[in-house]
Amino acid sequence: MSWLRLLGAALLLGVLAVASPTARESSGTPAARAFFAEGEAEAKAGKYAGAAAAFRKAIEADPDFVEAHQRFIESTQRQEAPASRTPTVPRLQQLYERWAKQYPKRAAYQWALGFLSHEPDTADVFFKKALAIDPGFARAHVLLAKNADIRGDWTAQREHLKAAVDANPDEPRYVLKYAQALQEIDPAHFRELASEVLRKFPATQAAAEALYRLAEAASNPERRAYFERLRTEYPAGAYGYGSSAMYDFYDELTIPSEALSVARDMAKVFPSSKTWARRVALQQAMARAQALVAERNFGDALELLEKTERPSGAHGATWTLLKAEAAAAAGHSELAYAALVDSVAAMPDDRVEEALVKYGTAANKTRPQIDADVWRIRDAKAVPAVSFQLPASRGSAPVQLSDYRGRVVLLAFWFPG
Repeated sequence: MSWLRLLGAALLLGVLAVASPTARESSGTPAARAFFAEGEAEAKAGKYAGAAAAFRKAIEADPDFVEAHQRFIESTQRQEAPASRTPTVPRLQQLYERWAKQYPKRAAYQWALGFLSHEPDTADVFFKKALAIDPGFARAHVLLAKNADIRGDWTAQREHLKAAVDANPDEPRYVLKYAQALQEIDPAHFRELASEVLRKFPATQAAAEALYRLAEAASNPERRAYFERLRTEYPAGAYGYGSSAMYDFYDELTIPSEALSVARDMAKVFPSSKTWARRVALQQAMARAQALVAERNFGDALELLEKTERPSGAHGATWTLLKAEAAAAAGHSELAYAALVDSVAAMPDDRVEEALVKYGTAANKTRPQIDADVWRIRDAKAVPAVSFQLPASRGSAPVQLSDYRGRVVLLAFWFPG
């Protein structure tokens, strides 16, 4: 074959490549990603019209940039229907229908029509059309998996998520979603995949979420180690799951000085937050009370705690234990016992119950007597539940609270996905 024929063949292949635009899911060309970053900045500032305009420029720069399509749709919906959980924007629907007709070989437009649909069955039709155009269009598999999860078809969910990972292994969010789908049936594989996200995609939002999911699934001391790592490597001001982790970490800390340290960090990240400012004040008071107890200034510790609002959760238990210790050491054993009984009656806690038995035994009370004291307070504070009537499903008679009096009832709450 002569060099002229070779050149002609090469040119023909080039023309064919240009004439047959790729339908593959894209992570964005450099130009598209620059516009995308502008859109995210606008969205973060609450400027949804500007965000939508920037995301549309990203789409024009790279029509297969699926994340730009999603953010364009979401920003437009936030702009035009901010109060709706299921926004419908006719011009978006019309735009994507026109694009899908104009570019029938681009899977992104079929995917977008599915994303615009609020009905899973309808959406699935478009996602499958996207996959018919491009079997490797991973985002279609991701949303098919989401809808399978809504239906309770977890086998299909896992199959679609695995297909998404196989099609686009460089998208850490897909790997993480697949890991979570495996958590109940294969915990070891879940940990392996979540750890893989940490190794391959460090310093990303997905890595922060992977570490958070590992912490969720772990127990102490491993759980605490994950939280400490999140605090150090994925600070709350820069990573959403780093922030979520610090809420959980704070709730679980039982030593006031440690809780105070986390609260101070979060108050710096969220300077306008009244919640974190209040938590700093509470933990400062509790840390000071603990120091006073250590110095044997029991009366001062008790006085400080009585002036301090009792916190909720595990910190409320710590507050009660400090108050009981200070009261008993100051010679007010009855006050110590009463504080513990009140706490257990309101919210059972292993640490407080152990202290209650200890102080009750010291007061010559038997375990049945201690339990009776707890139930006496519960009964005294109990009030009748507010009566209600709710429509029944499938045309049955309405149901009301009195129908279930004297019966054990499993109350379930379901929220559609």
